[in-house]
Amino acid sequence: MFNNYKIVEKNGEKILILYIDSFYEFGIDFRKNNNNSNMKNEIKKIIRKINFTGEKIALMLGGIMLATILVFENPKISNNLDLVYVTDNILSINQVQDNKKESKTIENNKIEDTIVLENVTKDKKVEEKNEKTIEKNVENMNVIEKEEIKEKEKVEENVTPFKQLITVYRKNGSVLELDLEDYLIGVVASEMPASFNMEALKAQAIISRTYTLKSIEIGRRLTDDVSTQTYKDNSELKEMWGSSYEKYYSKVRDAVLSTDGLAIYYNNKYIDAVFHSTSNGKTEDASYVWKNSVPYLKSVDSHWDIDSSSYLRSEEKDLDNVLNILGVNSNSFDIVSRDDSGRVLEIKVGDKSYSGVEFRNLLGLRSADFDIEIMENKLKITTRGYGHGVGLSQYGANGMAKAGYNFTDIIKHYYSDVEIK
Repeated sequence: MFNNYKIVEKNGEKILILYIDSFYEFGIDFRKNNNNSNMKNEIKKIIRKINFTGEKIALMLGGIMLATILVFENPKISNNLDLVYVTDNILSINQVQDNKKESKTIENNKIEDTIVLENVTKDKKVEEKNEKTIEKNVENMNVIEKEEIKEKEKVEENVTPFKQLITVYRKNGSVLELDLEDYLIGVVASEMPASFNMEALKAQAIISRTYTLKSIEIGRRLTDDVSTQTYKDNSELKEMWGSSYEKYYSKVRDAVLSTDGLAIYYNNKYIDAVFHSTSNGKTEDASYVWKNSVPYLKSVDSHWDIDSSSYLRSEEKDLDNVLNILGVNSNSFDIVSRDDSGRVLEIKVGDKSYSGVEFRNLLGLRSADFDIEIMENKLKITTRGYGHGVGLSQYGANGMAKAGYNFTDIIKHYYSDVEIK
C-alpha cells in the first residue's frame, strides 16, 4: 500500500509524508465510513513502527497530494489512535487544529477502522472546498497514471524506505540495531566473495535474508560470527577490500536491494537456509550431517565446484598430535564406508570408530570427503570441498551463474521444491 515515507518539519511541527504504492487500487472517498479501514490500519502500523509523534500526515501518489490526515490520540483506550481526514492541503490543517477537542468526543470516539470526516468543522465553506478538491483529484487520475511510473523508478535521496531493525550481538560485546537491508549488505559481503557473479550474490542475499527472518521468527539471537551469520561493518569492509571498497560495496548493495523482500519458503514457511563454501561435486543430504532428514536439503549435483580454486586441498598433521586428539594409541586408519555423495560415513582408528563428520570436526578438516596417507610421523590428509556440504554451494552457485543461470535457477537447484516470494 505504501512503499516509502519521509518526515519533514514545517513551522516547528513534524509532518509525515506517506507515498502510496502506484499499484495499490485505492479508489477511496476518505469522508465515508467503512470504505478504507485497511488503509487506516496500515497508517496506524506505520505510525507505531517508526514512532512518529507528530499530528499531521500527507498522502502522496505520483507527486500529487491526495489527502491529509490529522492524528488524534484516543484518551479512553490505551495506545489507540484515531485518524481523521481534514483537508487536501497540508498548509490548511491549522484551520481545524482548534477543533481537536471537539472531534475527540464525537459519539464517544466511535471513529473506528475508517478515516472519516464527521463535522470536524461547522464551516460549510471548508467542507465544500474539500469536496471540490477530491473531485479535482479524481479528474486528474490520468495525470497520476502518467507520472506514477516515473515516481516508481525515481530514487530520491530524501525518501527513506520502511525499515526493519535487526539486533546484532557482536563478538566485541557491543550490540547493534540496524536496518535489515544494511545488515544484509554486511552479511553478504562477509559470507561470499564480492568478486563472484551478480546472480550468485543475489542468491546469497536471498538466502541470508531468509536465515535472518527465520531467526527473528524463532527467537534465535543473531551474532556477527559463524555461529549464525558473519557480519562486517563498513570500516571492516574498507579494511578487507582496500581500494576496491567502492566498487565491491556498490555491487553487494545492488545484489541485496535488487532482491528486496524475497525469501525462500517450503510449505509457506521459511526454510533453514544453510549453505557452504564448496561441495565435493555433490551436496550432502542433511540427514548425514545433523541426523535429521529435511525434504528440501537433499544431495544434488554440483559439478561446477570441481574446477574451483577451493575444491582440493592437502595438509600434513603431526601424527602423535592427531592420535592424542582422538584418544587412541594406534596408527591404523581405515575408511570403512562412504555415503552416496562420496563423503566418509565411518572411519576406524585402531579399535575406535568415528563418523566422517565427527572425524572432520575433531581434526578441523575442510570437508568430510577425505583421504589419508601416513608418512613417517606425519598424517597427510587430502580433502575435497569445504564445509558441511548441505544446501547451497557458494562456488557451485558462482559456477552456475557463469554458465548463465539466474538466482532463481540457482536457489531452486540447491533447495528442492521451494518457492521464492
